Amino acid sequence: MSKLNDVELIRKFIQGDLSFLANQNLRLEPVFNSAQLLAKRGELIATAKLVGKIRAILVRQSSAYQELLNRILTEHQYLPIGINDQGLVEYEHSPIPSGYEANYTEVRHLWKAWRTHYSRKTNLKILIRSNQDWLPIQKIEFGQENFFLHVPGDEKMLCVSDQIIWLSPIESDEPATQIFND
Repeated sequence: MSKLNDVELIRKFIQGDLSFLANQNLRLEPVFNSAQLLAKRGELIATAKLVGKIRAILVRQSSAYQELLNRILTEHQYLPIGINDQGLVEYEHSPIPSGYEANYTEVRHLWKAWRTHYSRKTNLKILIRSNQDWLPIQKIEFGQENFFLHVPGDEKMLCVSDQIIWLSPIESDEPATQIFND
């Protein structure tokens, strides 16, 4: 057993470490061109497929480690892109613009953050993913259990409990540079 805690072991997994590592709760096992993260009793939590430099990470939704994995994956710029046929959440590496941090929450949390951020009138905007681009939210409306997110050239309708990836400006003492023209 290594002296790595759960967070350190998950980081090794995300970085593509192909060594056998374990602690009292988790175990990392290499399997051909992938790595598997397993729970204490052998339950598969996640798989990292290593294909050249492009990596996809699949995470079991019902795992007790799903929230921790999600937090660490977003810190490493791996963002959820959907759910595959086996019900696993698929993550891909996606660069995040400078001055921003990723969030993966229910839409209602985005709405609360947007209201707070919008009232400050800062240069950096809250962004959401549309196709392969990050677009600034211009307006959010709420009606009949749905949120309507207005972005340049589009409107998205989401339910209150839908999960969404969004970028928020990193709070700092230094003035941030605007990356979008109004």
